[in-house]
Amino acid sequence: MMKKSKINSPLFLGLFLTSIFLGHGQNLIQTVKGKVTDIVTGSPLMGATIVLINSEPPLGVITDTQGFFIMENVPVGRQSFSCSYLGYEDALASEVLIGSAKEINLTIRLTESLNRLGEVVVQARKDQIRPNNKLATVSARSFGVEEAKRFPASISDPGRMALSFAGVTNTDDTTNEIVIRGNAPNQLLWKIEGVEVPEPNHFSEEGYSPGAVSLLSTNMLGNSDFFTGAFPAEYGNATSGVFDIKLRNGNAENTEYAFQFGVLGTDLAIEGPLSKNYKGSYLVNYRYSTLTVLNEIIEVSEGSVPTFQDIAFKLNLPIGEKTNLSLWGIGGISEDNQDNADQVNPIIAEDEQFDSKTYMGGLNIKHFFNTNTSIDGALSLSGNRSDYVFSLDNTTNDDFFQERDVLRNNAFRLSANLNQKFNAKTTLKTGFIYSRLSYDVLTDETQNTNTATLVDAEGNGTFLQFFSQAKYRFNEKFSTTFGLHASSFSVNDDFVIEPRGGFEYKISPKHVLSAGIGLHSRRMPLNQYFIEIPDGNGNIRTPNTQLDLMRATHYVLGYDWRIIKNGHLKIEAYYQDLNKVAVANSPNFTDSFLNGVFISGELTDSGKARNYGLEFTLEKFFSNQYYFLVTSSLFDSQYRAADGNWYDSRYNANYTFNIVGGKEFKVGKNDNNIFGVNAKVLWNGGKRGTPIDLDFFDQTGNVRLIQNQRNTLQFDDYWRIDASFSYRINRPKVAHIISLDIQNITNRLNVDEEFFNTQTRMIETEYQLELLPLLNYRIEF
Repeated sequence: MMKKSKINSPLFLGLFLTSIFLGHGQNLIQTVKGKVTDIVTGSPLMGATIVLINSEPPLGVITDTQGFFIMENVPVGRQSFSCSYLGYEDALASEVLIGSAKEINLTIRLTESLNRLGEVVVQARKDQIRPNNKLATVSARSFGVEEAKRFPASISDPGRMALSFAGVTNTDDTTNEIVIRGNAPNQLLWKIEGVEVPEPNHFSEEGYSPGAVSLLSTNMLGNSDFFTGAFPAEYGNATSGVFDIKLRNGNAENTEYAFQFGVLGTDLAIEGPLSKNYKGSYLVNYRYSTLTVLNEIIEVSEGSVPTFQDIAFKLNLPIGEKTNLSLWGIGGISEDNQDNADQVNPIIAEDEQFDSKTYMGGLNIKHFFNTNTSIDGALSLSGNRSDYVFSLDNTTNDDFFQERDVLRNNAFRLSANLNQKFNAKTTLKTGFIYSRLSYDVLTDETQNTNTATLVDAEGNGTFLQFFSQAKYRFNEKFSTTFGLHASSFSVNDDFVIEPRGGFEYKISPKHVLSAGIGLHSRRMPLNQYFIEIPDGNGNIRTPNTQLDLMRATHYVLGYDWRIIKNGHLKIEAYYQDLNKVAVANSPNFTDSFLNGVFISGELTDSGKARNYGLEFTLEKFFSNQYYFLVTSSLFDSQYRAADGNWYDSRYNANYTFNIVGGKEFKVGKNDNNIFGVNAKVLWNGGKRGTPIDLDFFDQTGNVRLIQNQRNTLQFDDYWRIDASFSYRINRPKVAHIISLDIQNITNRLNVDEEFFNTQTRMIETEYQLELLPLLNYRIEF
């Protein structure tokens, strides 16, 4: 079976391309605003100089007492800005896209120089992917809104965008799975505004299904960080990677609007000042989609069309010059109900219903004691509510089967961290995170009139984390970090201390050697701890509450070479040693929590796992109107089950190769408009599966897997080519953007899964999405 395309998509491309000949132009200008701060404490820097590069006549401004600046009369198009401040290293904000409708807000963070004044002039440099978190030494990079929008088939989704980075894979077109270095997607930590949150996706089931559509609109995103290993000590409850998402502030001077309509739905954003003489601002975004338009292009559903909607906001509330409050929130609901006959056996009535609600929000505060000391605090509430019911009803003999999952997870969190800069060489970040977790979970299976309860638990638990990490810069070439993270979980009474460290050595201006090592831990989804096991005497045991937190020690060695002026070659080798891995507590059942599935049985934490690999990145940053990114990874991911044997993990694709690139063309009068073309090639090792015991089916009428051959099947390689086209029309105070995103432009049929046809008693193949065009129109004013 395959998901079938319903239209001749080249027609969409033809209609879209005709629009690029529409043009209107005059000399257009825009206002660029921003703030310059110290990179460690976030303290504002008064008197910093910001200059528009290659402007004629020269254009420059100086920051005020709170570090703010306003630069007017900046021409639309791609522009670069340099920033300098006495005693600090220069910085460069390069190739910033200046549009005619929305004002640009830049945040420039400067690093204090180690050299005495007058000794050395540090030149501004392009370092577009250095993480915002300066305690990271390896396996980290920053990303912005432009990348999320620019990469083909990312659907403006940070998760899908990250699939182009080294070590990141996903061989499922319909989900937001993020597999990092062979680790399961449920080992990834998401943070928004410094707060841990559930996976921010629609159609998600916390801990198991990552969902399909992001809750995060690019209208809300600020410059954020992505980590793939050996992350700093402030990040806990993660063994694969971290998304550290920042939300931008709204425009504090002028009201601005954005509206987008496309095949995925509508998107409306508004931002502006809270009052005329106050620096506070608001930003609100709402999205609604029924997927009805998309269902006319490709059959996303054989029954009713899934629906989703979400809303997000952020209020920025400065209090004087030393304190800033922010209130933010994100919430989404999604629904997917299917009621149809089974495709394989038409006498079976199949009903599948799924509803999900995800919410998160917080009150954040930042206070500056002085220029060298600041404190950040947050009070937050988040949760995920999902209901899943799957049933099969045999219309000929009244046999009935139903599987039900009800999850109610909520988290109240209080966190704070102190940032101290003792001098230009030594910095320290120390903090804590208190999480009060509440749960109400139910999983059961019904066969005719008999119901077996697998999980039925309601209660609360606490998860405490403490961390401290220091950075010491010996000189301009060599720096090191060292720290500790401690975690305590009340559900299993486990406590773990996790040392972290790393270094960075600049061999020369073009060559950098780095390393990182750290112990990391991760708890399982709460319902997995409360599996009910009858003891034969009418009593119920919950042995999984004795499972320790899973541990993973990361070792990473990296080398970065500025091989071209505006780009680099990066190589990283890594090894991950995992202990206390939850596996089925039976030599006859070889599954593991590392396969990203719910296991309805007793587990043991005696399992082990190992991931190791080599990653390559060749990247040219956006300059001279084009960019490219080439990444490749060779890796292996295995775990040891209770039978003592090693098995490939479900996500062990072994290799991945990606190419993404694009170019912009200035068009129209005065080159005010921009036509963009982007393309991407993804090539991964195929999905893995477990052989079915056909003889067992012949004897009993049921299907079971061959346990000692877990994940030994590997389907054909997964590859596809994506492309995107965009046309930006800049006019005075308004901009129109028309875009076409085409996933799987060659109509490649990638294997989704193999299943057993109970009628033919043969193994059949289901394929993934065919060619998928996504057309959007956006207006900003």
